[in-house]
Amino acid sequence: MRRLALHLAVLAALLVAAFLVGRGQPLVRNGLVYASAAQHVVEAGFDPRPVVADSRLSYDKPIGFAWLAAPWVAWLGGHDGLRVVSLAGTLAYLAASLFLALTFVQRSGGEVGLLWLACFGPLVLYQAWSAHPDSWFAALFTVAVALTQRLAVGDDRAVPRRSIALCVVLLLAFLLKNYALILVPSCALHLALHVRAMRREGRSVARRVAWSGGALAIVAAFVVAARLGWNPLSRLEGEGGGADQYAFAQIGSIWWKTLAQCGLAIALQLHVALPLLARRDAWRGGMAGALLTFGAVYVAGLLPFPTAFYNMRYFMPLFPLLAAAIVNGAERLAPRARVATTAAFVALNGATALLFNVPALFDRARPWLPDTKVEWLAGGPSLALLDNLRMELHRDQAAWLDAANREVEPGGVLYLLDVVYYRDAQQHVFERDRFLRRDLVTRYVSRRDFAPTEARFWVWSYPSQPPLELLASLGRVTPLGNRLFRVERDAGATSPDDVAAPKK
Repeated sequence: MRRLALHLAVLAALLVAAFLVGRGQPLVRNGLVYASAAQHVVEAGFDPRPVVADSRLSYDKPIGFAWLAAPWVAWLGGHDGLRVVSLAGTLAYLAASLFLALTFVQRSGGEVGLLWLACFGPLVLYQAWSAHPDSWFAALFTVAVALTQRLAVGDDRAVPRRSIALCVVLLLAFLLKNYALILVPSCALHLALHVRAMRREGRSVARRVAWSGGALAIVAAFVVAARLGWNPLSRLEGEGGGADQYAFAQIGSIWWKTLAQCGLAIALQLHVALPLLARRDAWRGGMAGALLTFGAVYVAGLLPFPTAFYNMRYFMPLFPLLAAAIVNGAERLAPRARVATTAAFVALNGATALLFNVPALFDRARPWLPDTKVEWLAGGPSLALLDNLRMELHRDQAAWLDAANREVEPGGVLYLLDVVYYRDAQQHVFERDRFLRRDLVTRYVSRRDFAPTEARFWVWSYPSQPPLELLASLGRVTPLGNRLFRVERDAGATSPDDVAAPKK
């Protein structure tokens, strides 16, 4: 027990260290969306209902993460507030992995191996400071798997409290991500898989059907109410929620991309340990059933979802399940082979975790990293296979913010063009958290409405292609790097060809 506590402490310390190292980086992508949604919850007096009711305030995202983070955002600001909650979710994922280990792992001491396999890697450490809800969702998913297994094989007296606990876990998961709905059929299938064993061992099937069926029915009713617009805490619609994004008609061109990203996520996390899944011992102790009813069903439900192909964070809930099977498979492995596999795993994941979570190391290695961007949709933007390891995005965000703080004079007007990610979600987040100097005057405008009146002003373009022709028609344009430009009206207009190619 002392050994297990020590390893838990080491892994928790690594997560906290990742949080501290990444804390100073500006938010990117959906982190900005959750920062704005949480700010709206704060402005509503911490009542989530007005935010849920208005998609302009919720951005169609489930309210759970923004609601949970709102008190911290009010106290610490969007960046630190969201990241504290993100760290707490990753620590909860660590605890949930231990709960699953105590449920499934057969070998004494195997819990330690599962914790390292599931919780030590670049993607997991990034969740400690990513300002995203994925580690919370993975934690609740993992708890749901373990609770369902205990419902299936445990004694009759514990059935009521475990059913109630499962209901609460699924409701909380659904408030974080609408995709938690997939757990309802998974839990039912897993319990059904154990009916014969229940009867054979004298456990009450009727008691389990009544209690667990009631729990799942409550969750299903909560979801139906959300879809019908009767649920004040959830709306199962919109771009952010994902329910309206499913592309069943295009599944033939999507499914294999989802499977490819799933395989990449698993390989990045488990790599040298994956061959142990081929050993017979890996599938005993209920693991075969759990990977079928939870793992396979989870992945199958994502096959028609068009954004799964570049979001490896979606597959983080699979790590503890696969880790449990690997630990069981390693039980009869020769000591030397076990040591070699462990050493290789720790070395590889240590290197990738440092690379994608330490800014200074990433900056040094960046010129030599391969380009993993692929045009997955004809005519659409190129997206990186390693998109969810987002240090590159954080560093690029930091670069233009540093350029603006350095180049714009005190009291200068900075126009931010076409900053429309999730409508206005990322507007004013950096000003509130002081990533932009307080003495700057920022104005968010579209190119169509861009009509500056100042003799000298600065412009940052959100799209990768800045509007050089438009800027050149307004005055002398000076590129300052990172899509930032200074425009001086009194110096005369320039042509786009006179403007030096902007630096990254």
